Order: sequence, then structure tokens, then C-alpha cells
Amino acid sequence: MKNYTIALEISHRYIKVVFGYFADGKVFINFAKKYPINHLLENGFIKEKPALIKELQKINPVTDDEYHFNELINNVSLVLPPYGLEVYRTKQITSVISPEKIIGELDIKNIYSIIRNKRLPVDNELIDIVPEAFVIDNGNVYAQAPIGKTSSAINAFAKVHTIPKRINQDYSEVLKNANILVSRRAVSSFLEVELLSTYPNVPDAYFLVDIGAASTSVSLVGKKQLFATRSFSWGGDNITDRIISKFNISEAEAEKIKILYGLDKRELKFDYSVCTVDTEEGQYRHPVQELNGLIEIELEAFYKMLVVAIEQLAETYKVVDYQQMPILLVGGGSKLRGIVPFIVSKNTFTNIEAISPSTIGARDPSLFAVLGAIYVNQKYPNTSVGDKKPNVNVSREED
Repeated sequence: MKNYTIALEISHRYIKVVFGYFADGKVFINFAKKYPINHLLENGFIKEKPALIKELQKINPVTDDEYHFNELINNVSLVLPPYGLEVYRTKQITSVISPEKIIGELDIKNIYSIIRNKRLPVDNELIDIVPEAFVIDNGNVYAQAPIGKTSSAINAFAKVHTIPKRINQDYSEVLKNANILVSRRAVSSFLEVELLSTYPNVPDAYFLVDIGAASTSVSLVGKKQLFATRSFSWGGDNITDRIISKFNISEAEAEKIKILYGLDKRELKFDYSVCTVDTEEGQYRHPVQELNGLIEIELEAFYKMLVVAIEQLAETYKVVDYQQMPILLVGGGSKLRGIVPFIVSKNTFTNIEAISPSTIGARDPSLFAVLGAIYVNQKYPNTSVGDKKPNVNVSREED
């Protein structure tokens, strides 16, 4: 039986909706669409709630003649931004309830409930629990919940994902007022890493760089698992804004030029123009070299912030040979022509690649997170519901 998921992500420029399922090691989609919105978010926070609520109400239910699709957006897996993401490791032991000591679903729910209600060391809110291993009395270790096994107690090891309370609360408020029920929520960088873990040619350890319209996130991945994410305020819109300012053209024209030409460093016998504008002196043609100069200024700023983020992650997690680790670029900004050769030219990192999803009908690299939500919904149990337990402490690395 196919386990269908509706995944929803709200980014700086789009509301992204994907409907599909995971089977045979791949994500299959019935529907995928991006609905344009106008800069309603900033640094992960929603800055215009009423406007966003209206945009969400406008697209619900989702209808599309091309896909022959008509579906109410509800019970969604919500993708949250990774701003302020903190990842903690924890372990929990609980006694098995059954008199026969046979592990049941209630025992597993009890473990997740206890973890979910632990006191966090920062003013963040718990978003997701990712199980790593379960250990029973005889010492056997299981990646999945050992339901049906016999044991008097269960030890559970898990990662806990947290983000700032305001981000989670703002998203909850907006979705509620738009009459969209959220069944699950997870952070974008985790979902991207999980989906990439199913790709055969993706290495076990790398830096994942997600370049959006207004921000970039950099994640450290080891053993195909997310360790941490750092974000900074730079995205593709920085280039668009610079083109607008210098060329004195509209946002739509600047965006079109950026996508069409990118950073064109080919050696040509002539310097072609990328656009023509009317001035008081007559028409002026902006040559490609001028565009290259504008893009290079912005990419220099991007690169400096990228290096800082990578070095911070490497220092925190004691990664000595981080300059030899691959860098994988995703997100809409990864499609910018010339961005990979630009980073390579700095001679700091040796292996850089921009990648796109392998899912048929959803090759856009800005869709990695919503596609990852479909996979994660199949792979991991939903741990968002459970009974309240007394508070106890949890740390970044709990013994």
C-alpha cells in the first residue's frame, strides 16, 4: 500500500507543494508546484502573516489541469527553515509495560514522549526526534523500533532537532489561520540530507550548501547524517538587486538576465550585450563583462560567508581535513551559471558539485526538502504526539 504524503514548504519567493510517495528506494510524485509569493519571510521569520495566510488560502485546494490534480492541502508534512537549528543527542531507557515483557507500540510511544518533554538547554522548541538505535536486554541493537521482541527494558538513542520558538510558533499560527492541518514538521536541511542518503553517488561525509533567494544554509554531514547547520543572509536576490540598481531595470528583467546569462567567463571575440536601456543620451547597451563584474562582486561576498560557516562547523566538530570534503550545492541559487567554477577557482575546496533531484517531474534543486519530507515520512515514525512526562535535562551529548 502506498503511503502518500503532502509536503509544504514556504520560502522567500515560493510556496512549494508536493504530493507523492516513496517506494523501491525512490520518491514518486503525483503533483509538484511552486506558487510565487512576494518576500513575506526574512531570515526564517514570517514578516507579513496576514498576507501569507491569504496566499495559502488562495491555493487551497490545489488544482492543476496538467496533473489532473484536485486535492485539499491538509495533514501536511511542513518543512521549516534551518535558522537557529540546534541538534542534540540523547538516550532514554524505559521499562516494558507488558507483563510478558513483549515490546509494543505503546512502549515506543512512551520513549518518544519522555524525550519530547525533556528540558532543553537553550530557548528553542523541539521539532523532531530522529531515532538512531534501540538496545534491548540481550544487547541486540536495532535501527528500527524492536516491536514484538522480548525485553524488560528498552534503551533508545536519538537526535533531537530544535529551532527558535518564534519561528515554530509563527508557522503554526499562519497554517492554523489558513485552515491547514499540520501532521508533522521537520527542518529543511535534515530532509535534504535524508533524501540524499538514498542517492548512490552521494558520499558519506560532505558539506551541503542550500542557496535560496534570500539566505544560504551550510550543513555538516557525516555517515550520511546531519550534524549541524549554520545559516547566513545571502541568496540569489542579492545578485538580482545589484543588477536592478546598476542597470536600472525591473526585478523581472534582472531575474531573467541573471538566469539566462549567469557568470559567463567564456573567452569570446566580441563582448555581447545582455540588455539595452533607454537613457537621456539614448539607448545604452550593458555588455556581458559588466554583468560578470556585478555577479563576481556578490559571489565574492557569498564565498567569504561560506568559508566562515564551513570553518565554524569544522572547528565545532573537530573536522581536521574539511577542505578535502566534498561540497554539494542545492537550492535555486545552485543553478546560477558559473557558480561552481567560481568556487573552484578559489583553490580552497577541491570537490564542488551542484546537484538536482533524481525524481521525475521534480528536477528543480529547490525542491529537495519537500521531496525529502516524503521519504522521511516513510522512513521514520511521527513522534509529534505523546503524553506529558516530568521534565529532566538533556544536553548536546548526553551520557
